[in-house]
Amino acid sequence: MTLTAAQKGAALMVAGVFCMASMDVMAKTLGHSIPVAQIVWLRFVSQALVVGAGLLIARRALFTSAHTKLHMLRGMATTFSSYMFFLGIIYLPLADATALIQLGPVMVTLGAVLILGETIGRRRILGIAAAFLGAMLIIRPGSSVMSPASAFPLLGAIGFTVYALATRFVRSDGPWTALFLQGVFGTIFSSVLVPFFWQPIPLAEIPIVAALIGFGILGHLLMIRAFAAAPAGDIAPYGYAGLLFAVIFGLVLFGETPDGFTLLGAVVIVTAGIYVWYRERLIQAQDDNG
Repeated sequence: MTLTAAQKGAALMVAGVFCMASMDVMAKTLGHSIPVAQIVWLRFVSQALVVGAGLLIARRALFTSAHTKLHMLRGMATTFSSYMFFLGIIYLPLADATALIQLGPVMVTLGAVLILGETIGRRRILGIAAAFLGAMLIIRPGSSVMSPASAFPLLGAIGFTVYALATRFVRSDGPWTALFLQGVFGTIFSSVLVPFFWQPIPLAEIPIVAALIGFGILGHLLMIRAFAAAPAGDIAPYGYAGLLFAVIFGLVLFGETPDGFTLLGAVVIVTAGIYVWYRERLIQAQDDNG
């Protein structure tokens, strides 16, 4: 059976998201024994070394971008987002934190309006509003289940938004250069805090640290391959499979059973995100056709 480009891209995307969800499991497992600053630093330094080595083996230049400042911004934003999300998954159920970080793609649309001056129609505004309503269903402000830790993935979504908007302007550098420079600048910015928190890694935790690093790098590589195999518009919605993996991992590995409000909020966020994506794709197709 021969897969179409869209099917291959979707399969690679789901596999990449699975790896990233597995990395989150490792971060949650390590979070109470190894400082988050150390986890984030290890993630980025390993990404820079592995991707940089691959570029050298392929005889490609490491620093060829004309967008250094934008890559610095991407590095700062993704470092902040990683800090916040890892803190979120440590102190919140995995499904809750993952659902809240899924606001990121919708917030990118809102950010494009507020920061880049792009226009937006009434239907996409309703989609964005619905996504934030879904977040409120999960957090439930004023209720007994509301946790201050909910702020962590929400702040992480803001960091992701800045990262994604900046990435729009560096696509000409290619995905491998962008991934390498993300690792380089992520290492630089995470190195500011890590000396204050560094501690020896217990021998028993080394395999988990290695798995976190491995899943993180493999996840990024699979998603790069996914976007190379099929148009982004065809496979972007498959990124929401990460929420399904988070629910399963949370239930099986950590005994976390999401309640009805959390599940409903997650469904609202994903549905709104897919709707906003659909509207953007439809508008883009109309523009392409004149």
